[in-house]
Amino acid sequence: MNADEVKERYAAGERDFSGTDLSGANLSAADLQRVSLWRANLSNANLAGANLSGADLLGANFSEANLTRAVLCGANLSEANLTSALLHGTNLRATLYNAATQFPPLFDPTKAGAYLIAPQGLLAGANLSGVDLSSANLMGADLSRADLWKGILRDANLSQANLHQANLIGADLNGANLSGANLKQANLLAADLRNANLQNSDLQGAIYDETTQFSPNFDPATVGAYPIAPSASLVGANLSGANLNAVDLSEADLQEADLSQSNLFGVALRQANLRGAKLTEAGLWEAELIAANLTAADLSKADLWLADLTEADLTGADLRAANLFGASLHSANLKQANLTGAIYNEATQFSEDFDPTSSGAYLIAPGTSLTGVNLTGADLRGADLTQADLSKAKLFGTNLTETTLEGTNLTGAIYNEATQFPSSFDPIKGGACLITPGVSLCGVDLGEADLTGADLSKTNLFGADFSKATLAAVNLTGAIYNEATQFPEGFDPTAGGAYLIAPGASLTEANLSTADLSGADLGGANLSKANLSKADLWGVNLSAANLEGANLEEANLLGANLTAANLSNVNLTGANLDGADLTDATLKGIDLSQVNLEGAILLGAIMPDGTIYND
Repeated sequence: MNADEVKERYAAGERDFSGTDLSGANLSAADLQRVSLWRANLSNANLAGANLSGADLLGANFSEANLTRAVLCGANLSEANLTSALLHGTNLRATLYNAATQFPPLFDPTKAGAYLIAPQGLLAGANLSGVDLSSANLMGADLSRADLWKGILRDANLSQANLHQANLIGADLNGANLSGANLKQANLLAADLRNANLQNSDLQGAIYDETTQFSPNFDPATVGAYPIAPSASLVGANLSGANLNAVDLSEADLQEADLSQSNLFGVALRQANLRGAKLTEAGLWEAELIAANLTAADLSKADLWLADLTEADLTGADLRAANLFGASLHSANLKQANLTGAIYNEATQFSEDFDPTSSGAYLIAPGTSLTGVNLTGADLRGADLTQADLSKAKLFGTNLTETTLEGTNLTGAIYNEATQFPSSFDPIKGGACLITPGVSLCGVDLGEADLTGADLSKTNLFGADFSKATLAAVNLTGAIYNEATQFPEGFDPTAGGAYLIAPGASLTEANLSTADLSGADLGGANLSKANLSKADLWGVNLSAANLEGANLEEANLLGANLTAANLSNVNLTGANLDGADLTDATLKGIDLSQVNLEGAILLGAIMPDGTIYND
């Protein structure tokens, strides 16, 4: 069979080409997804750019084949021979192989994203959805948090395997050996476990529903698994991080249950009892919570986009920083509920007598005033903030992709590298300030900014105003400031790791590597044993400064004032002292062989050999 015949038959719907001899065949750029080439001979074949995703390539011979930029995502390469194969740019993400698979020397399949299917295999978090692992030996393998959605694990050996929090929705585990396996908090919705060996397995906190199939006489509830069904009793259940997408838990008793960070998209919780439940950061998009009891529930940072909370009881509930875009809270009881930092839009419905802004919530709408508000981590995708005032707002990690920001005032707003803006939008031009390690904040007014927990390591704070800023737990390691920098009363920047750059400053052993100190005044400062490698010291005043034993490797001292400075035993390898004034400086113990002294003034300097320079 030749390449053209394979492509023609594949196009006609045929998929099984097991054992076919295709040595030397030209199948470059061929689309052969999910083809079966079980033990086929593809030696010396040209498969550059071919799509073999999901293919069964068990035992196939690819020796000296060209697989450059080929796609083998999810393919099965167990027992395959790839010796001397060209694998430049080959996509092996989620490709399966075993101990018998042969790769070219020095090629590491795990670095390419492939998964080793073997006893004790390390597959934590692996994406194996839909993969056929029938009869695979995964005894003792780590499959914690692995995605095995609709995976085929029929008759697989999973004894002693770690399947903690694994996604086994719809998986076929019929006849699988799960003896001694860790199935804690595993998702078994619609899974087939008929004839599976569950002896001594741990199903504590695992979830199942009426479509999950177990062996006759096996009762999962007796071993600590949770039934997901209407009216289910789940008091105090630990369902944190669970995927409960679109399940029906109407009238279920979930008092004090932990549903934090769980996926509850489209879930039905009508008249459910969620009193005191923990729903922190839960995804409740389009959830039905009509007449649900959420008294004293923790919904902080929960995403309630388009959720229906009509007539729900939210007395004393914590809704801080929750997303209420388009949510219906008509006739809901919000007495004593905490909505501080919650966001809502014009589509959100509250009872007529309830004012969300007086409870601390923020209206996200065109022209609205959000001056100085904390929107850390808020999801504002697609929101319309045309002409809104976001001056001095905190936008750390805020998602503003596809948000309309035409005419939005961002003067003095702060954001970090986790903040997402619309493509082509420049927040700096809008007046916002980037807070990130190593940035220059010279002269920036952050007088009232909330910088709690911010990373300001190695930043330049010369002349910055933090006089009324909140600086709790801020990281100032290696940051530099001067006498013009203003901090809140009683705040000690040096305790946070910052360095005062000023005449006479004590900077012994300070780490100022790569710092921009150009033009700074450090006259008479003590910088003994300080690390100033690659620092920019252009035009700096270091007259009478003590630099004994300091590291100035590759530092830029162009035009620096070093008159009467002590440079004994300083490392100046690769330093630039072009035009520097070293009058009366001490240079004992220095190797000047790799130092640029062009134009430097050395009059009266004590040279490395102890002589005084008088030329």
